[in-house]
Amino acid sequence: MKNVLKITCLALLFAVPTVVNAQKFAHINFEQLIDAMPEKEKALADLQKEYNEVKNLIEEMSVDFNKKVMEAQKVYETLSTTAKQMKEQELQDQQQRIQAFQLNAEQQLTNRREELLSPILDKAEAAIKKIAEREGYIYVFDVSKGSQILFFSAKSSIDAMPLVKKELGIN
Repeated sequence: MKNVLKITCLALLFAVPTVVNAQKFAHINFEQLIDAMPEKEKALADLQKEYNEVKNLIEEMSVDFNKKVMEAQKVYETLSTTAKQMKEQELQDQQQRIQAFQLNAEQQLTNRREELLSPILDKAEAAIKKIAEREGYIYVFDVSKGSQILFFSAKSSIDAMPLVKKELGIN
């Protein structure tokens, strides 16, 4: 019985390092990968164009509002109390519409950014998964700034960036 226990312990001692060495880890800087993808530049250019269009609309609305304020100031003293109240209410309503438009535009631009970048992120993640499965990695760690990796050693981890870039057709 003691011999069987000793043999089992010895077998485990030799087997454990083999199993640990068989595990493959990789790392990638996901942020750099996304930056290297040409689709990102096009998406950001499209988003910038939309942002500029919205910004111009808001500027036009603000210019129109400022003109109305200046016109109201010129005639304010000559208006009756009722006319003053109506003019003030009109200006407040217009200012609220501009603010609501701006908030709505910010939300729509945020949604549009997500809509444009989401397929790019999905494509990169799919390429990483494909490479990980093909190469037999059990973990691929993101080493981008701000990721949750506290330490990694390039000695014990394979940089998957070249393989993923090749998979995506990026030089």
